[in-house]
Amino acid sequence: MYFASTIMAIKCTTCGLKNPSRTYVCRGCTATLRTLRKGAERDNSKLAVRSMVLVIVSVAVIAGFYLSLLVSAERLPYAERGKIAAATDLLESKGFTREVFMLRHLTAYRGSDNWLNASVAKENAYAATNFPFEIMTVYPDFFTYPLDDTERAAILLHESKHLAGKDEHDAYEFVWKNRYKLGWTEDAYAYSPVWQNVRSQTVEAVPEMFNCPDRPRGDCTTR
Repeated sequence: MYFASTIMAIKCTTCGLKNPSRTYVCRGCTATLRTLRKGAERDNSKLAVRSMVLVIVSVAVIAGFYLSLLVSAERLPYAERGKIAAATDLLESKGFTREVFMLRHLTAYRGSDNWLNASVAKENAYAATNFPFEIMTVYPDFFTYPLDDTERAAILLHESKHLAGKDEHDAYEFVWKNRYKLGWTEDAYAYSPVWQNVRSQTVEAVPEMFNCPDRPRGDCTTR
């Protein structure tokens, strides 16, 4: 059976010689074959358009996901936002500049679980974050159990590490090592539920910090 060739020749506009379709330079006069070059340019243009469409679609999907997290949760009342602001101001006065910038300018606060958080089983918590969307859900316990702004600041300091993509180990370690800088010490807060809970969870999450028998309660960070 005879099959006709599907390879089309390109005629050189300079010398008239016909060249194979995938030839860039004329075999007769070495002139550039404009038809093929224009075809390549059209292909590159189509590729650029497809890439742009893909980027736009990806951005739209991410933006839609982010907005769905925001609108499916309740905003915090004014009084509760004021307590978060006061704790953030305290962190700033103690020199936690990077964490304060994230908490103050990059974080969207919510007073109830969004649809994603609600789908995950969890224990009682003071707050929860959605990384990398920088959304923090602040639960009623955050406003009930801390004794003052210092304890609320300690909780925000912990959550700021999650907003930066850190895990529980790093978040607990950072807060515990910086408790003196924050002014959150055992002398003043030993009987606070927040202190007791955080210390217990820190021992569990970062056990290597509590293996110094020559220090009080084995805490290697005790001064």
